[in-house]
Amino acid sequence: MPKARRTKDLHTPEAPRTESGGPSMLIVEPGSLDGKTIIDAIPEPGPGSAHSALAVLGEASVPTEVGLTARVASATFERDGYKHLIKAAEAVYSYPANGARLSLPAQKMLNFMIHLAGSQNFANRLYRLPKRVVRGNHKGNERIFDALKEIFDSSLVVIGPFRGRRSRAELRILSSYVRPEEEDDTDAADIHFQFTDAFLEIQRTSQLWAKLSGPAMVKVTSTYALKLYEIGMQRYQMDYPSLELDIDTLRKLLNVPDGAYKDFGILRTRTIDRAIAEVNHLAPFRVSMPEDKIKRRGRKIEAVTLDFAAKDEEEVVETFLERERHSAGRRARRSGTVERLAIPTTIEPGPLPDADDVNALWAAALHALKGKVPAPLLNELTPLRVEDVAHGVRRLVLQTRTAATADAAGMNHWPTIKSALSSLTMGLIADVAFEAAARRGK
Repeated sequence: MPKARRTKDLHTPEAPRTESGGPSMLIVEPGSLDGKTIIDAIPEPGPGSAHSALAVLGEASVPTEVGLTARVASATFERDGYKHLIKAAEAVYSYPANGARLSLPAQKMLNFMIHLAGSQNFANRLYRLPKRVVRGNHKGNERIFDALKEIFDSSLVVIGPFRGRRSRAELRILSSYVRPEEEDDTDAADIHFQFTDAFLEIQRTSQLWAKLSGPAMVKVTSTYALKLYEIGMQRYQMDYPSLELDIDTLRKLLNVPDGAYKDFGILRTRTIDRAIAEVNHLAPFRVSMPEDKIKRRGRKIEAVTLDFAAKDEEEVVETFLERERHSAGRRARRSGTVERLAIPTTIEPGPLPDADDVNALWAAALHALKGKVPAPLLNELTPLRVEDVAHGVRRLVLQTRTAATADAAGMNHWPTIKSALSSLTMGLIADVAFEAAARRGK
């Protein structure tokens, strides 16, 4: 398993330090926090529980072995940075305590913070997260530090076995964070924070995790959809991906405000159905809530079952392309209300491009694909021709030296290259194929 990087850069957490001439810092700490969890025993779980064992700090903390989640998080950060985020299953199925809510920006920021700590096997230290990772298109700092303050003020409830009984662990998330008194609006500034040891211990000893897509997560537009996306990413590749939840637990997981949408019909239309529609539009799986699996007692709905199923290849490609499109119009595309202009069928396609045009197109595509497809692979690709395929679609055929390279390009990078070509040609070339060069006889 690769070790976390030791080089000093913006991604790597560092110990606190004082720099002469820098802005003075305001350090915020909860005085009453002692790092221990609060355990409230509740009944035994039934079969198929979604929660792993709780790693709870007792009277004396002892070093624990690093679990699979920590090792996967470290390797993923080393390879992908923030492209993929690892989150322990225990954190996925947690929810804010005392009926509190975390805003959507705070939940997204917390996922980035957890993944950063995973790069260091969830060591108890001060971490440094670059603002550019969480800022997005917003250029001010107020939302960033408002979200950080939300996380600092919050506690999470984690459910799981503890000493042979299903138990409720309530724990604080952050022990401290650092906020400059003179805030800098540039991306060069960083966010400094430290998790509580109880929260880190949950992550450090976890054996189950969800692998979230950073680009997909930041495009989610509601807290309900984000939690449903996290649960789906943790379950959809399991042998038994369905999850049964009573209505009270479902409300807590989706972060529905206390007292809101008491009627199940309203809860479903305002939160569940909308979250399902958004997740199905952006995730590599489909989620459904089958009517025949809804448990009722008289007219009262007591529990529902969420089914998660992986999408087929064509659906995965369409999901990728949707994430690449601008967010404007996404809701209309999701509901199928986009107006489409009729294309006259009498227009004949133009002549196929010649060799010079193909080479020029590929040169432009190489520029567009820089940073999106590994450079060694791009260097192996040579444009051959543009050909007509079914339904008036044209595709660019690229040649590789070996069949293995062609297979790798097709399996891992076909959607990216296809999208770039379609964008460059305004949809005239909407596909790409890979051919291995013919082997010469000895």
